[in-house]
Amino acid sequence: MAAVLVLAGCTATPQPAPAPPEPTSPPPSKLDGIPVDYTGFRLIMATSPPSMLDPAKGVTTPLPGAPSGDRVNDVIRVGKFPVVLSAGRCGPSCLEPSEVFVYGDPKNEPWKLGKARSVAPSADETGVWLIRDDGNDLCRLQFVSLLGAERGRGRPASCTTAVRREVPQGLLITVNAGTATAEDVLIDPATGRAVHQFPRVLAITKDRMLLAELTEFSVFDLRNSQRTPVRWPVTNGKPGQVVPSRDGYKVAVLFGDPAWQGTSTQTADVWVLALDTLTWTRAPSMPIVTPLNRVAVEWSEDDALVLVTDVVASWWLDRPQWTIAKTPLPAERNPSAVTIAQG
Repeated sequence: MAAVLVLAGCTATPQPAPAPPEPTSPPPSKLDGIPVDYTGFRLIMATSPPSMLDPAKGVTTPLPGAPSGDRVNDVIRVGKFPVVLSAGRCGPSCLEPSEVFVYGDPKNEPWKLGKARSVAPSADETGVWLIRDDGNDLCRLQFVSLLGAERGRGRPASCTTAVRREVPQGLLITVNAGTATAEDVLIDPATGRAVHQFPRVLAITKDRMLLAELTEFSVFDLRNSQRTPVRWPVTNGKPGQVVPSRDGYKVAVLFGDPAWQGTSTQTADVWVLALDTLTWTRAPSMPIVTPLNRVAVEWSEDDALVLVTDVVASWWLDRPQWTIAKTPLPAERNPSAVTIAQG
C-alpha cells in the first residue's frame, strides 16, 4: 500500500503543568472520593463470558447470546451501543477470528455480524468496519451496519491489518499489526489511498490525532496538517490506555509505572489532555497503587471520566473529587469496559 507522509510545521511547545515531587512512600492504593449509590451508567465488561455490571445494585449478569468457555473477549463502543468481540482459541498463542455481537439492549439477544479479525466504529456510528477472512489466506475490508446489513463485499486487505476508527477524513488502520514493522495509516476506505501515515497513532478524533514520539506526544490537526509537540506531564511511567472523550475535545491518558521506584509496586496516573489548548489536567487522587492490567478507562454519556480499578469511579473535570461506587467487580476481566446509560 502506497502511503503519503505529510510534512507540517511546528509551533511553540505548550508548557505542561509542573510535575509534583517524587513521593518517598508508595501512593495510596484507594481512590479518594465521595461514596454514591447511583452512577447513572452500567458497564459492559470483557469478562468470560462477557457481562454487564450495574454499579448501583452491585449485580453482574452475563450478556445473553455471548459464547461461554475458554475464549478471549473484548468490548468496544459504537456510538451508544456496546459491541462484543469473542474469539475462540486455536492453540496456545493462536486465536480464531472473533464473533461480533451488537447489543441494542444488553438484556436482549444481540445482533450478530459474523466473524472478523478486527473491528472499528464507523464515522457516523451506524456501523463498523471489519477485516474478514476471504479464503486462501486472503482478507477483505468491509462495512457492515449495526443491524447486519453489508455494503457490498468490500475491498481486498491484508490479514495482518487492524482497523482502528473512522473519522470524516478517513479510516485509521494499523498495517502489519502486532509486529515490529507496524505503522498507522489514515486511508480513504473507498479506494485504499493513504491520506496520512505515522509510526504510532495513539488516538484519533474528528479533527485531531495524538501521536507517539520518542519521549513526548504530538497533536496532528487533520484540518490544516499542523503538528504540535506536547510534553508528557510526568517524568516516570509510560503512556498506556489513551481514550478520547465522546465529544472528541480531550483524551484521557493512563501513565503506568510497573516498577515504582524500582520496586514491584505498580502505579497508575491518569491525566486529561485538552486537544484545543494542549493543556493537561491531573485526575484527583493520582497516582494510585493498582495492578495495571485491571484498570479500565472510559467516558460516560454525560462527559464524566470513568475509572474501573477495585471500585467504579467517575469524575467531571470541573469537580474536585471522584464519585465512587464500591461494588463487587468480576475477578477475571481484561482492561476494557464500555459505559451505557442506566436505562
